[in-house]
Amino acid sequence: MSSSSTAGIPVVPYDLDDPHDPGDPDGTGGVPDVTVVVTVRAAASLLIRCLDALAGQTIGEDRVEVFVADDGGSRLPERFSVGRTGTVNQALERARGRYLFFLDAGDFLGREALARLVDAADSRGADVVYAKAAGSDSTVYERTRHGVPLDTPGLPWELSSTKLFRREPIAREGLRFAEDIPAGLAEQEFTLEALFRSRGVSVLADYDYRFGGEPGGGAPRTGTGPGPGRDIGPRTGPGRGLGPYNGEGIGIEDVLRGTAVVMAVTARFTQPGPLRDGFHHRHFAEEADLLTGPALLSASEPVRRRVFAGLRRLVADHLSDAVLARLRPGLRLRLSYVRAGDPAGLDSVIRYEAGHGVPPLRTDLVSADWRRTGPARHTLVVTARTPLPGLAALDVAPVRLTGCPETGRILLRPAADGAGTEIEVQIPADAFPPGRTRVGLHTALVGTEHPATVAPGAPPRRAHGLRGLRPYRLNVAPDGTRGLVVAVAPVGLRRTPRP
Repeated sequence: MSSSSTAGIPVVPYDLDDPHDPGDPDGTGGVPDVTVVVTVRAAASLLIRCLDALAGQTIGEDRVEVFVADDGGSRLPERFSVGRTGTVNQALERARGRYLFFLDAGDFLGREALARLVDAADSRGADVVYAKAAGSDSTVYERTRHGVPLDTPGLPWELSSTKLFRREPIAREGLRFAEDIPAGLAEQEFTLEALFRSRGVSVLADYDYRFGGEPGGGAPRTGTGPGPGRDIGPRTGPGRGLGPYNGEGIGIEDVLRGTAVVMAVTARFTQPGPLRDGFHHRHFAEEADLLTGPALLSASEPVRRRVFAGLRRLVADHLSDAVLARLRPGLRLRLSYVRAGDPAGLDSVIRYEAGHGVPPLRTDLVSADWRRTGPARHTLVVTARTPLPGLAALDVAPVRLTGCPETGRILLRPAADGAGTEIEVQIPADAFPPGRTRVGLHTALVGTEHPATVAPGAPPRRAHGLRGLRPYRLNVAPDGTRGLVVAVAPVGLRRTPRP
């Protein structure tokens, strides 16, 4: 299409009523180079701008065909001579271009976008070409690259279908967009399978290929998540990362079902290891975050039970220790309760985080004192409290001591008010060597660990006891940071120094 075209978008003639028109995947016989499928999810005014941008492409009017996939509700001016289909899959059935490009009606392309994309795919033999969007800060677009490995950092976070795909392998394998899961997840499934089946992937970062259609020129969506390395910070609010799932009629069970479908694609095409972990990390960091967030609490009890059971299957099938370690602490904690089969504990964690803005990764030392256990015998008893519920069910040894002999006894019980867990540590005085010993208490779960803290100004506690037949002075006090210092000193008569 020339940039001076004002008559509309020409379409290569073929029978729109014949879904079996085979086209010409080799690009001969006047068949277009690229078929652009525009999905209507935005206001009609944005669709008009999207089509105007397609009419101004420098690739040439005989090299492009355009389909608008919608339900027929959007009214297009007569100047736009485009094919119209009800669904993206119907457009795929009728597409004739050597390449496919999927575009949301709320976005529009830079004038040279299609020419650059097709040239890159032809010259490099790529089956999938990533195209940088204006304003994108994804690590995958740091520079233009060809022959990009699938384990490249950032690649799993860019799974929207707004890319250039070679049509021949798509048609050969019969790839289609799932119509029974949320649209955003259907895009991810399609893109993942295309990536895993591709003979080559290119990333073009030398041009702003796509622009957002929102008023004010905002950057378009470049996926459904914040990007690699950005999932470790606090969320900005419930639903962040929901993206295209946050539509009317889409429930949390739909998201769960779609997530299971998407993760099954990765499992089918990869072996256990870093490549699989990279893609699974993306889905646990985003979709599992949504599924274990406030949206779960707002669902009915039967739905919550079904979602929890489905989540537990996803965790059992796909959550490796390597993936768990890469997730932010709050999400690691929630998935630990899923893995332990404790829905009540998960609910408690979600409510705490919603109310406090941080996960309940906190343990406070309440007291440290000496308890007499026999004539002149003493035991150090340290009590602590954490808002973590059901702590004993999460791990064999969820609480550990540092700086202490292994003779200590750790008792866990529900807090008296039902909110959290009380911890009691008992260590015989005889277990401490003479001198000063620093003692720390850590709450350690699968993938998370945090030290207990001592309230400021806690007074030292003193006692006297026997070690064997010799009296000793026992002392426990805060060490000025997050732990305790236990001092054991023999008590004897003061000697008079020699003259």
